[in-house]
Amino acid sequence: MSVFPADAAKRAATAGPLPDQPRGRLYAMLWRWHFLAALIVIPFVLWQGTTGVIYLWSEALIDWRHPELRFVTPSAETVPASAQLAAALATAPRHFHPKSATVGHGHGVKPASPASDMEQGGPPVQEILLSSDPRRSTIVMLLGEAGLPYPVFVNPGDGRVLGSLTSTEWLPGITRALHGGWPLGKPGSWLLELADGWAIFMIVSGLYLWWPRGRGFLMSLWPRFDRGSRILTRDLHASVAVLFSIVFLFFLVSALPWTAFWGGEILSRIQTSLGQKSPSGFSPGGASVAQMTAAMRPVDEIAAEARARGVAGTLIIRLAPWPKAPLFLMNRDGSPSDDRVLHADPKTGKITGDFLRSESPFIPRIVGFGIHVHQGDFGPVNLWLNTAFVLSLLWLTVTGVISWWIRKPLRGLGIPPKVRMPWPRSLIVSATAMCVLLPIFGLSVLLVAAIERLLQRQWRAA
Repeated sequence: MSVFPADAAKRAATAGPLPDQPRGRLYAMLWRWHFLAALIVIPFVLWQGTTGVIYLWSEALIDWRHPELRFVTPSAETVPASAQLAAALATAPRHFHPKSATVGHGHGVKPASPASDMEQGGPPVQEILLSSDPRRSTIVMLLGEAGLPYPVFVNPGDGRVLGSLTSTEWLPGITRALHGGWPLGKPGSWLLELADGWAIFMIVSGLYLWWPRGRGFLMSLWPRFDRGSRILTRDLHASVAVLFSIVFLFFLVSALPWTAFWGGEILSRIQTSLGQKSPSGFSPGGASVAQMTAAMRPVDEIAAEARARGVAGTLIIRLAPWPKAPLFLMNRDGSPSDDRVLHADPKTGKITGDFLRSESPFIPRIVGFGIHVHQGDFGPVNLWLNTAFVLSLLWLTVTGVISWWIRKPLRGLGIPPKVRMPWPRSLIVSATAMCVLLPIFGLSVLLVAAIERLLQRQWRAA
């Protein structure tokens, strides 16, 4: 594996301090690790960016592709939610053989219904979506054998089933699952968390590499078109990265609560110890057909009570498969500040909890805000800004690759040379803190350092 020639650090650090000075050696060292981080992060950027943008626009795409399933003629009267659920379940296959024990849900991984559900007469029911728009059909979301959701559409006016889509045709489900690490389950989520940590490091180190030295702050944001292709491509890369850096960090940090390890293990324990758990909890759904059939009347009652209490937007009703799980209702499509969750007894339909997200502890509120921004729930402006954010990531990938190609030697990958120097105390403290706060990232840093040392020994031996 080739590296840059001996004067590469001096040539590459054009905008930084001279390499024969302590600050110059630090610059060259961080530039090397910035390069290594890019090798790890770029594949994930392309994957997450693509699946994320498709998810953002997936509902609109389904509206356009299948209007006969998504829209109905408004009716003055509607049949009960239980009747719509029953109609959807009547079309479901009687034999269900789950192929996976886990279901990707959001960015985390939740347990699927027990395997015994295949004896219960059909696939698990993930959720029921009751729209507040009379032109919209009701959606009963079932879980397929691969652990992916698929929708059955019902006319709320007469309870007639309009049709269904497969799991791969249902873009909101397949893209959300792929974005969250499916079909790898928890290991997929761990990989995403690994890339998240390296991306955070890449942004922080990139800011240091870009930081103005001898140029004004605003002038440093303007690409230098008269300095040759090497400097121009670097500036085109760095300028966009700096302009979007705060947005990048927000998306990366706010995505961590959705991961299986950091969100499911670390943050959950922190919230418990600080008394910051959300009182409303969360339900992944996934109850068996038998469980949902037994809860038909309570489903009607919680839906009616939600509307009576002024719950706005589309109602999402779920029941988890484990014992004592409450009938869970939440809303969407309204203002995020109107987020609300109701709990009901799945046997009687009696309301046992009514929670406003705005009244939740600080950490759940912040996590909820990040989820809404990720999903584009603040309206068209949010959707377009998120799309622009992903396009900027693609821009950084392209300009970064071009910059590397211009600088690399004719043979080899052109990894920047290793700089031997004692680490400044501030860097040691910062790196240690980041490795402790993001354990998967920390373990990967140790692994990269060990592999690098092993390769160096082999090269010396050769």
